[in-house]
Amino acid sequence: MIASLLTYRHIKNLCSFFKRTHSGFKLINNERIVVLTGNMRGLVLYFNRDACEVKNGNQDFISIDITRNFSVDMLMQVLASHNMITPVFE
Repeated sequence: MIASLLTYRHIKNLCSFFKRTHSGFKLINNERIVVLTGNMRGLVLYFNRDACEVKNGNQDFISIDITRNFSVDMLMQVLASHNMITPVFE
């Protein structure tokens, strides 16, 4: 069961983003996204009521407040600034 409607909206937006970028992913228990293929392979995003916890393997871990101005673009900027993903410029 999804913890909140706020979490549902973010998960839905991220799933759409991964589909658009042709990244393989798996949605587990409606609150965890595991990226299986693509340039973000290995990321695990776990949504709690007011935070998104992101893991990249067993080493890197950050928690992002999702109660204000959370978007896919903002998440990608944060992940790039913490060197969890490589920024891709078009």
